[in-house]
Amino acid sequence: MSRRHTGGPRDPTPVGAAEVASRLGVRAPTVHTWRQRKLLPEPRWTVSGQPAWDWAEIEAWARRTGRLHAADVHAELLDLEGMGWAADLDELRGDRAFPR
Repeated sequence: MSRRHTGGPRDPTPVGAAEVASRLGVRAPTVHTWRQRKLLPEPRWTVSGQPAWDWAEIEAWARRTGRLHAADVHAELLDLEGMGWAADLDELRGDRAFPR
């Protein structure tokens, strides 16, 4: 999924427990346990009777609590590129982007 930054507030990306589990690399029951223990942020919506969260809030929570780490730096760069980041990504992608 490509995200484009338009300068205004970003659009929320709703995710349910199954998608949260998939994106964080855990099983769905783990997400339900986090919710029962009040570890997760409160859901922003209810969709068909099920809780739904804004992915940006879950992602920030997961990074803050050590449950999500940047596994692929190139994927992170592509995410920045999709948001309209102005730096030269080709330079950063090179093997020697930073002096050794």
